[in-house]
Amino acid sequence: MLRQFFFSSNPWLFPAAMLLLLGLSIELPYRFVGSLFRGSVKDDAWNAVQAGIVTLAAFVVGLSFAQASARFDARRGLVVKEANAIGTTWLRADQLQSNDANRFRGTLTEYTAARLSAYETPHDPALYRKTIDSSNRDQATLWSIASQALRVRPTDLGLSLLMQSLNDTIDVSAEQLQALTSHVPTAILVLTVVLMWLSTLSIGMRFARDNSRPLAMSALFVIASVVVLSMVVDYDRPQTGFVRVNLNPIKLQLQSMQQAQK
Repeated sequence: MLRQFFFSSNPWLFPAAMLLLLGLSIELPYRFVGSLFRGSVKDDAWNAVQAGIVTLAAFVVGLSFAQASARFDARRGLVVKEANAIGTTWLRADQLQSNDANRFRGTLTEYTAARLSAYETPHDPALYRKTIDSSNRDQATLWSIASQALRVRPTDLGLSLLMQSLNDTIDVSAEQLQALTSHVPTAILVLTVVLMWLSTLSIGMRFARDNSRPLAMSALFVIASVVVLSMVVDYDRPQTGFVRVNLNPIKLQLQSMQQAQK
């Protein structure tokens, strides 16, 4: 359930929930439990504990952000890698006989369209599964055409290179599927949220202890925290969040293939 909340729900839901949680973490202690903290602990001890919590929260947020950012960059690189593999396979289809080449390229065009559709619809599980199944069938067809031609002409270097590029195309599709369906571990995100909540809670308790709460600065801190946490999650929401991987390499490759077939 938490995994779905982080990665499959409306992208506005997580920031809204964090804004409410962190805002209340500052406001409620200040308003209702201030008398419990005033004079109960020396300032030095209080400062040491609060600084430790805030520092630990910042450290974990930084690690989570770095991991999510690296995964986003990996997905972006795989899009370019897949577009290049498809383009190379398309060009090497010249090594096939005319009829086989036309059938191969027609299937490769359908395959590329299915792959693009899968990247654009991960929020729709039924449609996503349908497009993945379609691309798997296209892979089998492409492999059958190329392997049959190679069996007829086993010493043909051009066909061997076609098989190599087709194998690269299939391999990168598996890498991309793994990148699309795996995320930063939910436990790490929960730990990050909990530590950030404890951090804001300690600030709210400090405001209650001092009987003073700078409203504008509190709001800025909460908003900044929500933005950072939201970016950590959003980086790991392929094609469903606010920051999305640019699919133009595959789109342009598909357009060139479709134009060549006209």
